[in-house]
Amino acid sequence: MLIEIWEHLRGYNKWVQTEAKIESSNLEKVEAYDINGNQTTISESDDKLVWTDKMGQRQSAEFYVPDDSPLYQFIGGETVTIRYNPANPKEFYYRDLLRSKVHTAFKSTLICAFVIVVLLLRHARLIHHIVGSLSR
Repeated sequence: MLIEIWEHLRGYNKWVQTEAKIESSNLEKVEAYDINGNQTTISESDDKLVWTDKMGQRQSAEFYVPDDSPLYQFIGGETVTIRYNPANPKEFYYRDLLRSKVHTAFKSTLICAFVIVVLLLRHARLIHHIVGSLSR
């Protein structure tokens, strides 16, 4: 329901719906940091999406998804439904890609919030320890 409201507010419901093909899907290893700040390697998929606009022109776009996205499973050759802007056919909207980006942003926000809380608690304990030492 919320995604339909978002699509309406952004005007995607007025864009041209068409079928697009995942032309290529390449797996990449990317350096990242875990919740403790340690460097780690994650997998990411670099995908190329191809479609034909109303004028018969071939359009394409690349996008990246992390390994926990359902889109990560694409290997190339799959067909998906997208919408593109008739005024600018290179501009596209793919609902599942939006879902993947929102999921990643939400997960990153939770991790950042957790790290901030941990740091605040450590900082509060340090201040409490200092104040306690000064009052003795």
